[in-house]
Amino acid sequence: MKRMLAVFGAVLILGVMLIGGTFYIVPVNEHSVVTRFGRIVRVHSTPGIHVKVPFLDAAHSYPKWLLEHDSDPVETVLGDKRNVIFDTFLLYHIDDPQVFHTRIRNEATLVRRIDDVVFGAIRVVAGLYTYEDILNNKRDEILQATEERVRDQTKDMGIRVVRIAIRNFTLPDQNIQAIYSNMKSERVRIAQGILAEGRAQSDRITASADRKAQETIASAYKQSQTLRGEGDKEAQVIISRAMGKSFALYEQMKAIEFFRKGLRKDSVLLVDPGGGLLRYLKYGANAPEKRK
Repeated sequence: MKRMLAVFGAVLILGVMLIGGTFYIVPVNEHSVVTRFGRIVRVHSTPGIHVKVPFLDAAHSYPKWLLEHDSDPVETVLGDKRNVIFDTFLLYHIDDPQVFHTRIRNEATLVRRIDDVVFGAIRVVAGLYTYEDILNNKRDEILQATEERVRDQTKDMGIRVVRIAIRNFTLPDQNIQAIYSNMKSERVRIAQGILAEGRAQSDRITASADRKAQETIASAYKQSQTLRGEGDKEAQVIISRAMGKSFALYEQMKAIEFFRKGLRKDSVLLVDPGGGLLRYLKYGANAPEKRK
């Protein structure tokens, strides 16, 4: 009896092992690759229960859902010889499980190969653009060109790249310092230009004002000389007329001018009562001539 129970138990265990090793389930969100001695015999991408040879076949599962690969930041040189650091990530899914199993199989190999492709594509594409292109909203254009190269070079991996995105891009420290120095120099140059233009404009205004002032002075001097000449001319006319009217009057005027300039304030002047000077002081220009 005991022997029968032992045999029955052994058969039961063997049956469970056979059943368990024969049937396996493929979930809705996975691919299954069945290999025998390392060689692929079947690929199942439809969900359900499937059969394999116990102890000989092995089922390998690979996800159908969208996967993300976060690449390490890569430093590259742009077309204007400036260095820039790109921090990117990649979205993909396993498109051909048979090719993926044959050429990739494990995550470490996948990470290494994707990084090589992404870094190479970024370096090639970045060399076609400048730093100003990145600042002038050409990032989408750079991404599109990079994505096309990566998608083309990952076809033989059994994956399909859905999207490449730039999480961030930065400049190395030495580039940042160089840009700050250039910005400072440019601002100094602009400021010096503004100051020079201001000085030039000030000099032009000053020169114009000086020229107008000189013209005004010259005009005033010319006018004063004209008026003086006219006054002297008129005075000569008056004097000539006066001399023509009475030579004695002219003599009296000369005498008065002599006394005005030659005498002091406390001087005493003795005048002949019958002389012409006293007569002129009394009657002015209409003084009667002395009777002979």
